[in-house]
This record gives sequence, C-alpha cells and structure tokens, in this order.
Amino acid sequence: MYTLQLMRGAVAAQFEGMFDTYFRAAYHHMWEEPKKMDNPEVAREALISSGIDFDRLFARAQQPDVKNRLLALTQDAVNRGAFGSPTFFVGNEMFFGKDQLRDVEEAIIEAKAAANQRPKTVA
Repeated sequence: MYTLQLMRGAVAAQFEGMFDTYFRAAYHHMWEEPKKMDNPEVAREALISSGIDFDRLFARAQQPDVKNRLLALTQDAVNRGAFGSPTFFVGNEMFFGKDQLRDVEEAIIEAKAAANQRPKTVA
C-alpha cells in the first residue's frame, strides 16, 4: 500500500514545483537500479539519496488538496484507459510499460514538431 504514498508524493512534488526531480528519482530507483520502493524505509533512503527532502515532501503529501488531486488524476487516467504503471499519454495516445519509453520519446518529438509547424496567430 506504500505505492499510494509514492503517488501522493508525486502530486505533492507537483504542488511544490519539484516534480521533475521527484519523477526522475522515483523512476530511477524503481526501474533502473531497481529498489523495492513499496518498502517505506527503502523509499525514504532512496529519495533522500537523490536530494529530496523526504520528510517535508511526504508531510505535504498528507494534505487534503494533494489527496483530492490524486483522486481526480486517477479517475482521469482510468477514464482514458490506463491500467498500470508506467503509463504515459502523449496527446490521446497511451503507452504502457518501461519498454515503451523510446516510443513515448518519439511521440513527444513528433508532437513538438507538429506544434511548431502550426501557423501562429497574431492578435
């Protein structure tokens, strides 16, 4: 059940303006090393080793606005067809699994290129 705390940590990190740091650290410790991040002591040590103020962030993660935002994001993901982690959306296209990361990267590059080709309107 500690994965719920990690998800709340991600939302708290968004609110605190440190999502990129949190995301990179969490995925590094989950998928690259990997560590048993559903163990509270392991997760705490791992995130602290990545420079995250774990105690402050996870105190923030217990606040009602964080919990409510996670509920809303989870419902949105379910509505879009997500069923596990890691799941990524680029536009309306869903990618599931670590092995899809290169496809996610390519889709992001394509989406950025398409956005740059659109004519800009002048007000």
